[in-house]
Amino acid sequence: MKQTLHQYWLHASAREQVALRIAATLVLLALVWWVGLQPALKTLKNARTQAPVVRAQYEQMLQLQAQAAALRAQVQQPVSDPKAVLQDSISTLEKNARVALAGERATVSFKQARPADLALWLEQLRLKAHSSVLEMHMTQAAGLWSGSVLVQLPSGAQP
Repeated sequence: MKQTLHQYWLHASAREQVALRIAATLVLLALVWWVGLQPALKTLKNARTQAPVVRAQYEQMLQLQAQAAALRAQVQQPVSDPKAVLQDSISTLEKNARVALAGERATVSFKQARPADLALWLEQLRLKAHSSVLEMHMTQAAGLWSGSVLVQLPSGAQP
């Protein structure tokens, strides 16, 4: 086959050889375009449109990283009397909260608590009293929350 093509090339006129060279060059250029340049240009175009999204995700990850570092940096002081800390913490729920203690657990009932106050109380419960929520039953009416929360106090908090 190679020999046949070589013989054809030798016997082709100069005009045919020029036409074949041009055709081969065009095929080579098309191949370079489809394999090399077009995918690269498409990727570049997509990168420009995705850059703001990726940047926003990166900023969010940095914020989460800073938040995690801040949480790690918080020193957890041992709580001498978690029950007293729990009693003090319900003051954020105003006068509509009551605590019922039972060993290492406590049930906090509240009525008509504002969402911000409830969130602050839950944060204090975790950070200051070193307690965790076991169960939560809540209802919402007119933007205020009522319900009860079963709390696990840290070990060694029983009477």
